[in-house]
Amino acid sequence: MSFLRVLLVGLVFMGCKDDTGISVGDNEILVQYEQSRSKEIDGKEWSVEFVGIEENSLCLPDVNCVWLGRLVVSLKINGEATILGFGDLETNAEEDFQNQVEMDGVTITFSEALNYDEESTTKIILVFE
Repeated sequence: MSFLRVLLVGLVFMGCKDDTGISVGDNEILVQYEQSRSKEIDGKEWSVEFVGIEENSLCLPDVNCVWLGRLVVSLKINGEATILGFGDLETNAEEDFQNQVEMDGVTITFSEALNYDEESTTKIILVFE
């Protein structure tokens, strides 16, 4: 009986993985550089296109840095051009980047950056709340 429980739990978690093999929540979209994803979240269809990287100064994994850095990306969310940032967004620079935007009463937050050491493999996770 316990084998069936383990199998059932494993199947449930397999269903939560994106086709990249990275687990994302029901209210999250994972998208890779120069690709797009669509997903229904709370009854509404969302599409996200990862158009480009405006800035990438994030500290690389396993490196000690004085400054966390930041990743600023340009996206199209349901066709609307948007720029979002992740990391240390508060600087003395003229540009003021945000890590979230509100669309159609939903707050969309740039919550995580993955594989950002090479532009072509950069992936981001957006949370829709």
